Amino acid sequence: MAENYDARAGVPRWLTLSGVLLLAAMVFVACGTDSTSVAEPAALEDNAGEDSGGTETTAAPSQTSFANDVQPILEANCVSCHSDTGPGTTHLEMATVDDVASIAEFIAFRVEDKQMPPWPQTGLQEIAYQYDLSMSDEDRQVIIDWAAAGAPLDVDRATNLTGTREAYPPIDADMVINASSPYPGSDKLDDYRCRILDPEFTDTTWVTSIETRPDETKVLHHSLIYHLPASQRASATASDGADGSPGWQCQTVSTFGLDQVAGWAPGTGPSSMPDGSGLKMEAGDAFVVQWHYHYDNGPLPDNSGIALEIASAEQVAAAGGALDPISNMTLVGPVEIPCATYESGPLCDRDAAIDRLRTEFGSESALIPEFVNSQCNVTPADFALFTDGKASSSCDIPTPAGEVVSILPHMHELGTTYRLTLNPGTAEEKILIDIDAWDFQWQMGYYPAEPLMFERGDVLRLECGWDRALWPAGLESRYLVWAEGTEDEMCFGSVAIRR
Repeated sequence: MAENYDARAGVPRWLTLSGVLLLAAMVFVACGTDSTSVAEPAALEDNAGEDSGGTETTAAPSQTSFANDVQPILEANCVSCHSDTGPGTTHLEMATVDDVASIAEFIAFRVEDKQMPPWPQTGLQEIAYQYDLSMSDEDRQVIIDWAAAGAPLDVDRATNLTGTREAYPPIDADMVINASSPYPGSDKLDDYRCRILDPEFTDTTWVTSIETRPDETKVLHHSLIYHLPASQRASATASDGADGSPGWQCQTVSTFGLDQVAGWAPGTGPSSMPDGSGLKMEAGDAFVVQWHYHYDNGPLPDNSGIALEIASAEQVAAAGGALDPISNMTLVGPVEIPCATYESGPLCDRDAAIDRLRTEFGSESALIPEFVNSQCNVTPADFALFTDGKASSSCDIPTPAGEVVSILPHMHELGTTYRLTLNPGTAEEKILIDIDAWDFQWQMGYYPAEPLMFERGDVLRLECGWDRALWPAGLESRYLVWAEGTEDEMCFGSVAIRR
């Protein structure tokens, strides 16, 4: 994981470690946080399962059986995320039969519009993926029909539900690392704070899984996890706490020239490397984690951490004494989204929008849009006609040779469509990712079920689309370019490749 591959020659080192490497190296992803408002269930509590006691509502023989038909579907598709410590539990709990019966209409609504279970791909992709979370149309109809019939039950309402399928295999953490104290927050809207997390390794160690353990998800936008070699530890330590708060401000971590090895965003989970591969850590090595906080509702203290799974001596020996590294190919596409004809304001001028980036995030951030455009051979004039509120872009990117381990798409909150095509316009064309309803809260990782090989000379076409109708109410309109803030936009992807 220590090696980073950039498909474009001549990329400045600092730039590949700024926003352009935002989420590289996410190799595994678990159920994420569903931040969709769940105010609707409260309004539906009187619509189904009105008996709040311990007796069940008996289903007529001709009706769908909850125990035989509905319960197995819920336990296979929903319960693992929405019970115990599952990431969806804080928003919607499905621990008992009463929990689901009381919101049956809401569940049916989310199932019918295919927002749940979360699997954003349209089905046009031409390869199969592991951990496909999509629900069959037949199972969806069972839930819809059951809710429409009044959510009849043939089991006791107090019956516990048990998840029968994990969305993704959890890691067997050997170590959990948190900083010594929480970061209290700041008055910045987008605050980038770096912290040192030290595993205190005294010998050569191979890390095979890295998982972000979010603390305050109301403000945490993403994490970027970097390998900090012992030889560079002093530079990081000198910055830690220098401004009076834990850690240090870090829009980028280019000061240290570090390699990114993992990350997290809403909807993602553990980054686990395939058997026989891992991240080599020497004695004294540590991690620097960039925590991106978005304080749209004010700061909250946070002490998020990371968990590690470590290869055993037997695993290392079986691999011949050293595991295979995984390199990370970064994908960047242009973001040029003019204000729509129905919008106005000083920041609708592109130059003014760039100046805002420079003021708010620093000179490096202001250079990224021009860098991305140059890599994709476009200019702002190519996007000048996108004034109806809709915008899109594409970029062709050469690949290295190797086996694809995972693909992670990334955009922000105005994103609507995302497509990744291998060798477009050739006889070998193959759609790898096709999302027509992007959801910022479900930034899934995709892991080929069968070996997918890149050959040198292959090309990936990255295509992104946005809709300004999703712009937050009350926020000043502005021309959008490639930038790192939550209320800015990206066209980004990360491909983990085993070579």
